[in-house]
Amino acid sequence: MPRSSKWAMDLTEPEPGRVREELPKPSGYSDTIQHDQDSRIESRKADNTKLKLKKASELSWSPAKSFMMTGFMLWMSGSGVHIFSIMITGQAMYTPVKQMLAVQKAFAPFNDPNFGSPEKASLMMSKVTFVLLNILAMCGGLYKMSTMGLLPTTQSDWTGFLAVPPSVQFSTGSRA
Repeated sequence: MPRSSKWAMDLTEPEPGRVREELPKPSGYSDTIQHDQDSRIESRKADNTKLKLKKASELSWSPAKSFMMTGFMLWMSGSGVHIFSIMITGQAMYTPVKQMLAVQKAFAPFNDPNFGSPEKASLMMSKVTFVLLNILAMCGGLYKMSTMGLLPTTQSDWTGFLAVPPSVQFSTGSRA
C-alpha cells in the first residue's frame, strides 16, 4: 500500500504471511542521544555514591567538633564534687556512649545495597572513626571523674574490700 504523504503511516494489521516493514525512527531520535542519557544516569549514580560516602565521612568526624566545647565545660565546672560538675561530667560520659550504641542507626541513610566492596569498606572506616572519636570524648569525661576523685584509682579506695585480720592479743580489764 503506497503512502499518501511523507508523514502518513499505515497502522493497520499486515496481511497474514506478509511481514510488517520496519517503522521509521521518529524525527529527532538518535541512538547517540539515548547512549548519552544512559551515561549521564550512570554518572549521577556514581556522584550519588560519592556524595553518600562524603556525608558519611563528615558524620564520622562529628564527635570531634564537640571536643572543645565539652572540654571547656568540664574545665569551667571545677574539680569539686557538686551538682553542676557532676551533671556536666555525666553528660560528657553519657553522650558518647549513647552515640556509640546508635552507630548503625546514624549511618543507615548512607548504606546502599548496591555498594561494592570498596564503598562498604569506606563506610565501615567511617563507622570505626565515629566510634573511636566517641571513645576519645568519653576519655575526657573519665579524666574529669578522676580529677574529682570519683574513680577508684588509689589503694585507699579499695580498703572496704580488705578482710579484717583476727586480733593477735586479747586484753580485759577487771575491777577488783
